[in-house]
Amino acid sequence: MFCMHEQMKRLYEAARVLKRIHGQSELARAINASPQTIHNWQERGISKQGMLKAQEVIGCSALWLETGSGPMSLNVLCNSSQLFSKTSQIPLIRPDQALKVNSTAAAPALGDPLGWLFTHSNLSSRAYALEVSGNSMQPVFQEGDWIILDPMAVPEPGDFVVAKCGEKKELIFRKYRPKGLDNSGKMTFELVPLNEDFPSLRSDILPIEIIGTLIEHRIFTKKHLIAS
Repeated sequence: MFCMHEQMKRLYEAARVLKRIHGQSELARAINASPQTIHNWQERGISKQGMLKAQEVIGCSALWLETGSGPMSLNVLCNSSQLFSKTSQIPLIRPDQALKVNSTAAAPALGDPLGWLFTHSNLSSRAYALEVSGNSMQPVFQEGDWIILDPMAVPEPGDFVVAKCGEKKELIFRKYRPKGLDNSGKMTFELVPLNEDFPSLRSDILPIEIIGTLIEHRIFTKKHLIAS
């Protein structure tokens, strides 16, 4: 079973967060590397030259890419006391609990969470976290990763969202791609997987309700969770 190198997981995350670059092809073009080079990095780790190039183009720290230590971005200028004062707790919930989330202002009762995640992001009180399941969003999102979502954040083109789809309200995680206004003036959109083996879904073909826009993507070799 293929297991992506941790350095490449960090590079994909930095490219998405700092530059809205998604997937292997976009990343290869951005840093002027061949697809084969990216493939090699996914298996063996990023070369020193590649880390410096990513630091220059993406704006992420080469040290963070190599070790995971320190801030992701070179532009992080804040002290620990400021960060601590802005820390929030986000509930990590189950998929069946997420199905209770809606896109309106009313906050439903979700029940007891699996645990809590800490974040410094500016989120609404309705933000929540889920654990990624399946491989429809590989190679960027691996099964077991954590994602923090905000139902009150309006998705922009290229953002990642969680939605309830179809009559059975299946929970899915996809990339948001607007397609234009329909005859009634309502925006139609497509939800696209990063793994091309999975289908795209369109809001003009089946009912789709977006219930969270991705704010953070957590990748850990070991997970630390504050139990509820």
